[in-house]
Amino acid sequence: MFCERETPRGRVSIDKAVLGGIIRRETDLFEGKVLLSDAKGRPIKNPGRDMGFFEFSWAEGLLDLRVFVIIRMGTSINAVATGMIRGLSDSLASIADVRPGGVSIIVKGVLSRNISRRDIEVTAQNPW
Repeated sequence: MFCERETPRGRVSIDKAVLGGIIRRETDLFEGKVLLSDAKGRPIKNPGRDMGFFEFSWAEGLLDLRVFVIIRMGTSINAVATGMIRGLSDSLASIADVRPGGVSIIVKGVLSRNISRRDIEVTAQNPW
């Protein structure tokens, strides 16, 4: 599955695997403090193959992106969310020439020994 959009420069097509790679690279910057999860809060075991850790849609010519994560206990939700939002919007603008209309980081759980369920959403509208 891919998303495509017509721009003044031409047609921009982005495969879902490319979006997944950008998101995985941003989570890797947190050095294991952030895990990708699906919409129900279960950790993704193979994020290279399973792309259930994000959703996207086009709205008014801008990309809306929702990313599901689990964070480790003691990690600041605000620091993770703002860092990921900033990094994702910069990466999308530079790699794919796409401006995100909104980026949402949904914290589905906090991991200590077990996963404590949470449903915290941090959203930035027009983060560029």
